[in-house]
This record gives sequence, C-alpha cells and structure tokens, in this order.
Amino acid sequence: MKLIRKGKVKDIYETNDNTLIFSFSDRISAFDVILNDEIPYKGKILCDFALFWFKVLKGKNHFRRRVDTNRIEVAKLNMIPIECVVRSYLYGSLYSRYLQNAIDISGTGEYFINKNLQLASKLPGLVFDPTTKSDQHDKPLSETEILKNELVSKTELMQIKKLSLDLFTQVDTTVSASGFILSDIKFEFGKDPKTGEIMLGDSIGPDEFRIWNKGDYQVGQIQDSYDKQILRDWLQEIGFRQEVEKCNNNSAKPNIPKLPQDIIEKVSQRYVDAYERITRSTFTKLD
Repeated sequence: MKLIRKGKVKDIYETNDNTLIFSFSDRISAFDVILNDEIPYKGKILCDFALFWFKVLKGKNHFRRRVDTNRIEVAKLNMIPIECVVRSYLYGSLYSRYLQNAIDISGTGEYFINKNLQLASKLPGLVFDPTTKSDQHDKPLSETEILKNELVSKTELMQIKKLSLDLFTQVDTTVSASGFILSDIKFEFGKDPKTGEIMLGDSIGPDEFRIWNKGDYQVGQIQDSYDKQILRDWLQEIGFRQEVEKCNNNSAKPNIPKLPQDIIEKVSQRYVDAYERITRSTFTKLD
C-alpha cells in the first residue's frame, strides 16, 4: 500500500487504481490543528461509526468492506473540493460569524433577519454552510463563491446541497431517537470516475458532527457535547483558539498545549457513549 495522504486524524492509502484504505487514528484535532495527545479507542470508534452510517443511510456511498480494527476499504472517487456543512443550531463558528454580522446563508447576501438570537438558538430552518477543504484552515464559502471559482457546476451544487440536507434529516432521525440533538454535521462527496455520479464519500462520526443530550439543552448556554466540542471548549478557555487565529494571520505555528488526563478520558468516554446510544450496540474495545 502507498500512503497518499496523512490527514488530521485519518491516513489514506492507495491499493490500486480503484480502491483506497482509510486508516482511522487516535489523533485528534481542534481549530484545524493536530494536537500532540491522542484519544484512546478513537480510531476504532470512528471506524465502527463509519460502518454503521454507511449501512443505515439511504443513497449511494463509496464503502466496500472493513479491513481490520480501524481500517476500511472504499472505492476511489474524484472528491469534490467542498466540505458540505449543514447546521440546525446557532453554535460554534457560525455563532462567531453571526456576532460579527458575517453570515451569508444564501450565497446572495441574505443575512439572518433576527439580530438578537442567543448562543445555541434553534435556527428557523436548516442552513447549508459549505467551507473550503483544507489541511490548514477551512474557510466559509458562499454559493456565489463556489460557482465563481468553478468548484462545481450550478447543477452539481444544487445536487450536493440537496443530498446534504437529505442526509442531515436521515442522521437527525437516528440521533434524535437516541436522545440527542444534532446541531450540525459535515459531509463530503465525490464523483464516480467512470460514470460521474455524485455519492457520499469520506466518513461520518463524532469528528464530523456536533450532538447534545436533549435533557441538558439550554438556549444561551455552552452545551455539554458528546463529541470533541468538550476539547474545543477547554482549548478556548485557555486561549488556544485566539492563539491559533493570530498564528493563522501571521503564518506561524501555535504552541500546542498538553491535554489534561481528565479531558482525554472524558472525550474518549463521550465518543463511546455516543456510539453505544446511537447504534444501540456495545462498543468493543478490542476485536
């Protein structure tokens, strides 16, 4: 196998002209920075989650088979250079942009009318909020920018937007039945090299979605998340996010803090809890 891409948390190997191997690691990233500490069992959880979602979601995807504990084989696609984020709540980077009056939800300059929304407010409808696809720092993309830069055609943009909203609804149905709120999620799509058909690529897990416990939800508050938001919140408290943003502006590298053991253990357990509740199965730490 040939390593063709070492991502933030996933390594991709090429096996032949038609398939790839996704190797899920225990690495974790935040604010587009890979941290030095790893999260126990994270790679296997992400692999198990990928199998679950590829099986239950309707529509075509590139999954072929599981290879071992933390690796799957997928069909090679011509990946579309857009991360398709769908949001249902005003949270994370969307809330920061909202406070700065820098949200364009339609690609044509239509901004939120209500200027008094609180953190974690339920949005009036699903928001398709695509970003660039980068190993360094993902940036918001309006639909106008996508078409201007010819990342996809107008027909393809409408197709991936429709697929994203439909997949959000499917994931939300399963997540909601498990007692969670799905705040937002990221999808990636690619084209079949032979037919040009667009289908779901990459994978889906706690690194791609933000979920909250229904019983703990409170508008206007930082939510207790069952994903890596716990880590983001801790890093923001110690000023790491601000340091990352400053370094991005100056093309410098931030000083990466050592994670407290209790944060590592909490994130690991939250990933396990999310998997077990959503899939209604017991997570096995070792095969």
